[in-house]
Amino acid sequence: MKLAIIGYGKMGQAVAKVALDSGWSIVAKVKKGDAWNPNDWGADIVFESTSPRSAVDNSMRCIKAGLPVVIGTTGWHSRLSELEHSGGLVFYATNFSIGIHLMNNISKYMTRVMTQFSEYNVSIKEEHHTQKLDSPSGTALTLSEVVKAEGVEKEIEISASRKDDVVGSHELCWVSEVDELVLRHQAISRQGFALGAFQALNWLLEKDSGVFTMNDLITEIR
Repeated sequence: MKLAIIGYGKMGQAVAKVALDSGWSIVAKVKKGDAWNPNDWGADIVFESTSPRSAVDNSMRCIKAGLPVVIGTTGWHSRLSELEHSGGLVFYATNFSIGIHLMNNISKYMTRVMTQFSEYNVSIKEEHHTQKLDSPSGTALTLSEVVKAEGVEKEIEISASRKDDVVGSHELCWVSEVDELVLRHQAISRQGFALGAFQALNWLLEKDSGVFTMNDLITEIR
């Protein structure tokens, strides 16, 4: 398969390595400031990993060229309806880690239990590398929505911090005056994200049209 990558930063490079190791070829590596035309690539699929400001416009250009797109950028979801009405083939995720998906599912059960005890207040903490542009992370926002859907009516405080050499950490915290319960996911390397993204690329190639997420992929493969 022939893969084009828009946004050849740390995530783009990690996905490229997994793809090359799996026998794919990289036909385009678009970096910031590069001029590009998706019609020139001869690609089978595109991985987009740039910035919240550029992600949707980049993806729409590829869709108009008839290319399926997996979006690894977060923070653009206020424009999701544009992709949903594009008629294209799109996959997006706030996080490609299987572990994060498991955390979200465990959080549903944890929330149903914890909301029975009014002495506990819930909050979310996230920490990432300094190059991450959106804050709080899309993963933290998704986790917040998961918890709200299980009956938490109060606004959930999300604290975000940025430090060098931190891949990504998310915590769901339930705190009372006497103790604290914490569910935590710590990404050890970007390899987990890259493997998940490559799995999404393979999975999307089997579809005809539509907009899909990690929930669709996980539900189908498990």
